[in-house]
Amino acid sequence: MTTCPNCGHEINDTDDICPNCGFNLKKYRDDFFTDQHKQAKYEQPDEGKKIASRATYREEFYPEKQNSTVQRMIAWVRKNATIVFLLGVFLLILMSFSRAAGWVCFLALMIWLFIVCDRNEKIEQYTADKRLTEKINQVGSNVFNRVDAREDKVRTRSKEFAEKHPRVENQVREMKKQRSHRYSYIQLSVILTALISLIVLFTDSGASVSAVSYTQKMSISNVIFSLAGRLLSTNSLQALILYIVWLLLLLFPVFIIYNILKNTKSSQILAFVLSLIETVFLIYIVYMMSSSVHALNGVVAQITSQLISYAVSIGTSAYFLLLSSVLTTGLSAFNIFKHKQN
Repeated sequence: MTTCPNCGHEINDTDDICPNCGFNLKKYRDDFFTDQHKQAKYEQPDEGKKIASRATYREEFYPEKQNSTVQRMIAWVRKNATIVFLLGVFLLILMSFSRAAGWVCFLALMIWLFIVCDRNEKIEQYTADKRLTEKINQVGSNVFNRVDAREDKVRTRSKEFAEKHPRVENQVREMKKQRSHRYSYIQLSVILTALISLIVLFTDSGASVSAVSYTQKMSISNVIFSLAGRLLSTNSLQALILYIVWLLLLLFPVFIIYNILKNTKSSQILAFVLSLIETVFLIYIVYMMSSSVHALNGVVAQITSQLISYAVSIGTSAYFLLLSSVLTTGLSAFNIFKHKQN
């Protein structure tokens, strides 16, 4: 409080009475600006602390001495917000290619802004910022207006078509009613576990053990492609089998999600069958990779023996993939059971 609330005369924070009009400043502060909170009859015990914390949060922060250059820099950023926004987008794009170049450009821009604001006493909006703002407004408005106009045309044509073909419209409404019900939490869980399988397939969630042989993590997808590339020159058939395995690991979750979203009785059964095949296949691969003795026998013996050399790099990814597949199978089976009950 720097002025008297009664007469407006300048006062100090230590004044108890206004030197101009004699207003009781101490009582005014105690009544309206005190930090002491009086607890009401039905109030919670910690309500006073909450009010004090909110007051602290709303407290304004001022420097001991205002620096005019910093004040002008803040004013420049506010007045030329469009240029600041576009430069921020440019720096984000630049940092995606080179962080060092992005930070150098950022520091150069901050130095340039300091010099400009230090030399100029008055900060005004640049003509370039004004023109850019107008151009963005023009382009953005035109684009969204065209989208709105197309939506209006589609609605008008749909309305005219419905008036001319009432039977078709009734059939469409019936189909929408059949598929308008929400997906159950079990179906959403199946979709989630299938998505987890895709994430595990393409992310490097394996182990990284530099003391053994590998210094970086590798995803299951990378391992399959690396091994297929090694076998392509010596045994093209086994390389082809690996490419097919990768394709199946990709397509199984995709088709499971598609059939769950399709939400028909036959599609739910098909989703369960696909998930079961995927689980059995993954169990077989993990079983073959669990020991070098198992890798010497079987249809894809050489492939599984080669996969053992990548076991450290894959780490727990294969087990995560198997676990998500088992969960997908169990949830899809439970989904069929619930569907029959309904």
